[in-house]
Amino acid sequence: MKKRLTAYCLLMAALVLLAGVFALPPEAAAGQKVKLQIQTPYPTSFPFVQRVAKMWQRIKTISGGQVDVTFFPPGGIVPAYSEWDAMQKGTLDGAFPVPSDVRGVFGPLGDLFNQFPGGPASEEMVAWIYYGNGKALLQELIESKGFSNVQVIGIANLSLAEDELWVNKKIEKPEDYKGLKIRTYGQWGKVLESVGASVVTLPGGEVYQAMERGVIDACELGTSADNESLHINEVAKIAYYPGVHSPGNVHYVLFNKKSWAKVPPEFQQLIEREILATAFENYLAGTVENAAARERMRAKGTQFLELPMKVQKFLVQKTDTMWDGVASKDAAFAKVFKDQSAFLAKHRALIGEIQPNIQAIRGSK
Repeated sequence: MKKRLTAYCLLMAALVLLAGVFALPPEAAAGQKVKLQIQTPYPTSFPFVQRVAKMWQRIKTISGGQVDVTFFPPGGIVPAYSEWDAMQKGTLDGAFPVPSDVRGVFGPLGDLFNQFPGGPASEEMVAWIYYGNGKALLQELIESKGFSNVQVIGIANLSLAEDELWVNKKIEKPEDYKGLKIRTYGQWGKVLESVGASVVTLPGGEVYQAMERGVIDACELGTSADNESLHINEVAKIAYYPGVHSPGNVHYVLFNKKSWAKVPPEFQQLIEREILATAFENYLAGTVENAAARERMRAKGTQFLELPMKVQKFLVQKTDTMWDGVASKDAAFAKVFKDQSAFLAKHRALIGEIQPNIQAIRGSK
């Protein structure tokens, strides 16, 4: 219920903003045409990526063709995950990535801005980015890592929690991770390594074949709809939930600053509003799509199992210990983590006070 209230409030805000899009003055269409090239590192089979592609088409239509964005798939202009360098150099006008895609550059701190083990739900992340200090802190991080020409525009995707693990053996205790070769990356990989798993980092498009050939034994990749789009259910028969490694996920639209400056102010406003509206379209449509994807995969034999609570608790405790350790050694991480945690504490306290938990009330004696 907490999530629903938060999502509802933010959705209303997005719709109010979007309403302004259609109130652009007639003279806005009289400006010079702007053509831009944007690339994503994510498979275009992912539903949330498809909706972002449609967003750019919609922006072209609403702007009367004045803003014409070509949205390229991974490798369309530059190799996947090199979008950051390309934006800095001006090879790309923009991209649809997250800092944690390039952990070698941003480190654990990058995770705090999109998804991390034991982290906030996606709608909580959006609240912090837009109404807390999140956006300013992200811009500060980006520039501190040598991307002085890159600008944060907004969040274009909110995802539900990811599937926790796709695997062909049951996980009933922490020791069952021992010896498993798991496709994951970043800080979550370190948690899994601490319980005896081996971590293999692969692009999403290579996971199916790696599972099929036995290069890996298990994977975490995305939501149920994302995993269905990559046919992961054909090579793994058990899907564990909930996604404690990724309670929520957001993805950003970023621009080269000079490219963004070429966009007239009225169309910058259009893009910003469409980005936020698309984020909530992704959230709401994703809820429906994930439910439908699970039904289809269940019908084909997939077992969706809840990870035993003792395993969930063990992993979250491991995660908390890990983050405390990172914060004790990294002042920049500690600064952002403290700011985010303080914002979320107030946010959750308010929601907890004003929003009744109807499901819990119904189940109480």
